[in-house]
Amino acid sequence: MKLRTITGLSSAALLGALAVVYKFAPAEHSFYPRCMFYATTHWLCPGCGSTRALHALLHLDVGSALHYNALFTMVMPAVLVWLFFCFYRVMRYEQFPRFAIPRGLTAGAIAVALLFAIARNTIFSF
Repeated sequence: MKLRTITGLSSAALLGALAVVYKFAPAEHSFYPRCMFYATTHWLCPGCGSTRALHALLHLDVGSALHYNALFTMVMPAVLVWLFFCFYRVMRYEQFPRFAIPRGLTAGAIAVALLFAIARNTIFSF
């Protein structure tokens, strides 16, 4: 299968998933997966609330998205830019961009996620 075909199908699947999240609120429907870490420990992991935050962002409610998961809300624009860049490179040049993350950036992202998880379970718990 060509790289363009795979990219097109992946983009269509992503848009379909976004349409489902847009249409069906995570707080009102039970078919969304539950966080196993929260179910086990009753602590919020760095990803808890991301689906609700995505639903709020799709409805242009940034305040609620920040309340549900501030880390996800702040990282989402960079992820969207990267996804668009990858889509453009594949469709225009038939090349997937090289993806090499420096170790320092990886360590920093892990540290930020851990600090966010600690902060939301202690200092800023609502």
